[in-house]
Amino acid sequence: MKTRLATSLAALVLMASVGTSAHATMIAGWDFSQYAGDGFMSTDGGGTFTNTLDANYSDLDPTFGAGADSAAFGTMYANGAFGSTDVQAGSGTEQFLPSAAVGGSLVSNLTAPGGVDFDSFTVLASEGQLSTESLAMIAAAQSVVVFEADLLSVPLIGSNWSVSFGGRTSSGNSIVGIEFSSDGVLFTPFGSVNLSTVDTLFNVALAPTTTNTAYVRLSFNPSGANQPLIDNVALNGTLAVPEPSTALLGSLGLIGLAIGGRRSLARR
Repeated sequence: MKTRLATSLAALVLMASVGTSAHATMIAGWDFSQYAGDGFMSTDGGGTFTNTLDANYSDLDPTFGAGADSAAFGTMYANGAFGSTDVQAGSGTEQFLPSAAVGGSLVSNLTAPGGVDFDSFTVLASEGQLSTESLAMIAAAQSVVVFEADLLSVPLIGSNWSVSFGGRTSSGNSIVGIEFSSDGVLFTPFGSVNLSTVDTLFNVALAPTTTNTAYVRLSFNPSGANQPLIDNVALNGTLAVPEPSTALLGSLGLIGLAIGGRRSLARR
């Protein structure tokens, strides 16, 4: 699997270096099918509850763009990190949790990934995902959730960030606030979207910032029975290789360390 990943990433680096990767790439995506079922924030059949969730889709994943390798490129936080709500998974009072309401999965944004569509359960199961459930996420109470895209494990950097997802409500209307950060500390508001009872695709352009980490913070504020649901969340960016000068300086630094190490050994 590591060999396939290295080969795929090498191809992406080559594409970026010759200027053919100017289109947006889905770096991390979640269809929330990893959860055990309706109301269960557990990914292993209900035994262990968790308030974080690895991405299970990425265009950087060499195996169909979905499955285990996608986890390296994104994480959802509902554990208090990066300003998110610390959802007590398994408590029965979760503010944000999986839901099979309104037919389970939403259909909006199903085709966001470049490899396979969201809800590609056959692929996910073949990659070792234990649960493959048709689920969306519902905000039962006021809550904040953070989605992170992470390029630190690859020699690529992203810009022109955006977030897309499907959204609707169980009834009435509900507002979802959207913020962006490149470091998980300083967040900039990027407006909000208005969810209705119609399953709708939302695609929000964020910052042009060049960074290898991106954080999108979604704020939910349901009113009574007007509870928002989201599904098929994708964090997208335009990929490029780092500036050659940066790579050269890094190489020179490594060479310098190697020479210094040899001289030190020679003196002993």
